[in-house]
Amino acid sequence: MPAYVRPPIPRQVYHDADGRPYEYGERWTDLDGPPEDTYSVSAHPERFAPVVDVADALVAHLEATYDVAVASADLRGLDVSAHTAEEPAHPLLAGIRHLAQPAERVVRLVPAADDAAPLTVVVTGLPGVQVLAGALHEESFPACGCDACDDSAESEAERIEHLVLAVATGRFAEGIRRAWDDPRTAWVRHVTWSDDDTRAGEGRRSRRGLAPARRRLAGLPDGRWSPWPTRA
Repeated sequence: MPAYVRPPIPRQVYHDADGRPYEYGERWTDLDGPPEDTYSVSAHPERFAPVVDVADALVAHLEATYDVAVASADLRGLDVSAHTAEEPAHPLLAGIRHLAQPAERVVRLVPAADDAAPLTVVVTGLPGVQVLAGALHEESFPACGCDACDDSAESEAERIEHLVLAVATGRFAEGIRRAWDDPRTAWVRHVTWSDDDTRAGEGRRSRRGLAPARRRLAGLPDGRWSPWPTRA
């Protein structure tokens, strides 16, 4: 099986108002926290352009390695203002609850096994990437992108690689459980893992529209998706 290779990420050095150079990723390690004026500000969103290259490389790797059906679409010029998961602005966007704008292009990969998790990868105009994995799990890269969060292209590249490769190798599980304090809602969880790392999360959401995902996950052992079948 061919190994995935990350595209080169060039070093990115910027300068503050006083001309001092800095790089994203460790800007606030010597402070108690980020300055207040860095919240909700993204001075250099272009730093995430390499994350799009990484997403494209991952998609190319999956196509070359696994038995998977691939469909893609150009979304530029498409009105996505009324998009919902149930009534998507484009069929390939079905299931995505919070679509970042502008959405530029999308690719959906469906492995040739019913118990293997599909992936939808959306390139957005930040620049950035959104991923819908399996039945419900959504992640954005970057998750925020503001200067206070101090995300770098390297950190976001590592995050998307972890998720996508975990899905393809069957190291991804999802689950839904009832929220007993509010019958209108449910807790939705996910977990991904690699040889040396496990990541998990859980969030509350409305039970409306969860029935198809619940039925899909009920057919998986402990909600764990199977590895994608490889090409012959």
